[in-house]
Amino acid sequence: MMDFFSDFQQPRRSSKTGLILSALFGAVIGGLVVAYIAMRFFVPEQANVQPDPAPEIIFPSGDEEEIPFTERDLPEYQDTAIVRAAQKVVPTVVGITNKAKVYDILHGRTILRDRSTGSGVIISEDGYIVTNNHVIDGASEIWVTLGEEEIQAELVGGDLATDLAVLKINKTGLPAAQFGDSEKIVVGETAIAIGNPLGLEFSQTVTVGHISAKKRTINIGQQAFNFIQTDAAINDGNSGGALVNLNGEVIGINTAKIKVAGVEGMGFAIPSNMVKNIATQLIENGRIVRPWLGIYSGGDVDKVLAKQLRLPVDYGVIVQRVVPDSPAQQGGIKAGDIIIALGGKQTKVFADLSDAINRHQIGEEVEVVVIREDQEVKLKVTLGETPEELQ
Repeated sequence: MMDFFSDFQQPRRSSKTGLILSALFGAVIGGLVVAYIAMRFFVPEQANVQPDPAPEIIFPSGDEEEIPFTERDLPEYQDTAIVRAAQKVVPTVVGITNKAKVYDILHGRTILRDRSTGSGVIISEDGYIVTNNHVIDGASEIWVTLGEEEIQAELVGGDLATDLAVLKINKTGLPAAQFGDSEKIVVGETAIAIGNPLGLEFSQTVTVGHISAKKRTINIGQQAFNFIQTDAAINDGNSGGALVNLNGEVIGINTAKIKVAGVEGMGFAIPSNMVKNIATQLIENGRIVRPWLGIYSGGDVDKVLAKQLRLPVDYGVIVQRVVPDSPAQQGGIKAGDIIIALGGKQTKVFADLSDAINRHQIGEEVEVVVIREDQEVKLKVTLGETPEELQ
């Protein structure tokens, strides 16, 4: 038998295969060389690119000076008229503590004890403060709280009729409130109440509401006063605090609220124009000496009464009685007259008449216009001083 393999020769590797392999190897090496040269010489900047370093975080040190809140730049949503007004007036609102002497039976001695707390408003840089008279009434000592500092105050003077009082503390360089014109307020405008409701723990509380009414008449003795009505929250302790407009001006001193079950948002403030007048007199004289006309009112004329009596006017103050030897009697005013103006100011109601009188000085001659027997009569009256028993 023939060996199967002996009849056939094993094939030899051709020299062409070696050439192909050599060419492929050379191509790979050449490509790598070309790539290196291109990266090294034609785009060298790419070869040296380094990754950006991580940003350095710098934390503020505790040694940096703290910027007061009032001097910071506020974000847009906080930069509002209410915020600006509050920042302006809050520093001028202080706490008032009425301290009374009481007998301590346990220790057998007299001690000072807090009777009540309220609010006050700084009205001058040298320490004059206005508050409500009822806040300091009956006090043995009066103390003013300025932030963490408590300073004893001197009572300059108080006026029971208008419920205003002025205090003085021995301190200068104080922030003083700026007063606005209460005659220019508008019903519906924003009003801000600032005070210390429920005690000094809630000092300089800010509440926001509106002017509900410009003139709400309250008769006190022989005087009638107009108060500002607001729905800004006024609670116990707010008495003597500030009622502020959006311009940061004090337009009233908060004095009272109606406390009736089911009634909310009816607070009252003494108009700023009255506050300025009373405070000035208290500082200058220590008391209020009011000009006096000397009549008793029989009511106000309205449209219904004017129609019934066929009067030529539908407003005015009816004179019920004239006080003997009073300025009114000496000036020729009679019972039954209807006063429609005094000193050039129209007097629609008795509160208007009281306000018009208080705008003048004792001894000043004023023109009083009355309706008498359907005729307009002009009289000259010299105002006198209100008797002490009537103040």
